[in-house]
Amino acid sequence: MSADRRPASSDRQDTLQVHARSLDADRSLVTAVGALDLQTAPQLAGTLQPLLLTAGHTVLVDLSGVVFLDSTGLTCLIAAYRTTRNTGARLALIAPSERVRHMLALTGTDQVLSSYPTLDSVPDGPAW
Repeated sequence: MSADRRPASSDRQDTLQVHARSLDADRSLVTAVGALDLQTAPQLAGTLQPLLLTAGHTVLVDLSGVVFLDSTGLTCLIAAYRTTRNTGARLALIAPSERVRHMLALTGTDQVLSSYPTLDSVPDGPAW
């Protein structure tokens, strides 16, 4: 690992690919692949925030392809969570990668953000 604690260049991507799609009328899936950091967090935030403005809407964020998460990326996820508290939308993380899970646990954020191992394991409705 390099001195800035990022994985070696062969293990990471310097970009973030973000894709959003509707699963049904009340649920959207946002998939992020790459490094979620200072440079790329605004891209994820720009995708998440509009989806979180509708009460009752569920936004599932697949982080299985995120190879790096820094404090800015973490702040992006926390900001999304805070938006849900104001709007009544719901947010859940799907299959966070090992590096993401480590950062969430290290900061205690895993106690606030709901996380599920697979898309199919997310309960329907307000059960969570």
